[in-house]
Amino acid sequence: MSITKDIILSLKKVQENTEIFIPNNDGTLSFSQIHCIAVIGDIKDANVTKISKELVMTTGAITKMCKKLFNKGFVERYQNTENNKEVYYRLTKTGQYVYKTHKKIHDKTNADKESIITQYNDDEKSIILRFLNDINSMTNNTFIEVTKNDE
Repeated sequence: MSITKDIILSLKKVQENTEIFIPNNDGTLSFSQIHCIAVIGDIKDANVTKISKELVMTTGAITKMCKKLFNKGFVERYQNTENNKEVYYRLTKTGQYVYKTHKKIHDKTNADKESIITQYNDDEKSIILRFLNDINSMTNNTFIEVTKNDE
């Protein structure tokens, strides 16, 4: 097998091993939903606008996601007494569990990655970074939209 194929397989394994799905009574949570929970846990008075800015997603997508998270029992809605128009979100106990689990996993994987990265010299790190930036620029422009009609 060529080194190129080995690298691609290795990147695929990294992606597969970092996929985190937390079971719920009606399925699982997607990456986006888990990151939405993380943002709601991190910011004060989380509303659709603040969440969409953090996740770089449209407000419409965030509204749908928050509705799903609300229906699954991960978040609750509330309104500020000063502004009855604006809807805010906070985590339920279940949402807090997901938030804390996600943070724990992130902290551990970041520490693990850092210990691996320190094994390389600066020239090697530069090449690795350039490669990862190239991969990320490619994947940032790759979106597949699937509708029910495609099934």
